[in-house]
Amino acid sequence: MDEIKLTIESTLGDTKGTILERAVKQTFTGETKEAGLYMAIARQAQRQGYGDIAEILKVMALEELDHAATCAELNGMITDNCFQDIRQMLEGEIFANNAKNSDSLKADELKIDSAREFFSIAAKDEGRHARILEGILKNYNK
Repeated sequence: MDEIKLTIESTLGDTKGTILERAVKQTFTGETKEAGLYMAIARQAQRQGYGDIAEILKVMALEELDHAATCAELNGMITDNCFQDIRQMLEGEIFANNAKNSDSLKADELKIDSAREFFSIAAKDEGRHARILEGILKNYNK
């Protein structure tokens, strides 16, 4: 198939190496933090019986994640090869699986059940994420 020609499309790394790179990196960090905080507030709203407010806050969290994704693209935090990026993320998920399991054991020693439970569940989630990424790479022979 011939390569298609488009008049415009997104590019990666437009701000990398410019005076904007630091601001975009700071914005990425802020946006990801805001997403986590909005989700936490949404969960608290649910516990208080405000399901409608929780849903609004979840939408806002997703919008903040979209902002963070744009920053990642602007600063070239991903490549033009999704499989290369998936391989890198797989390494991170494996590391996170091990680190969170270790943190779960530390929390158990400290008898902080809420932290132990969180780290244990999160470690399993990271392991599941790793298996998903591994499956993608195997299924597409990459």
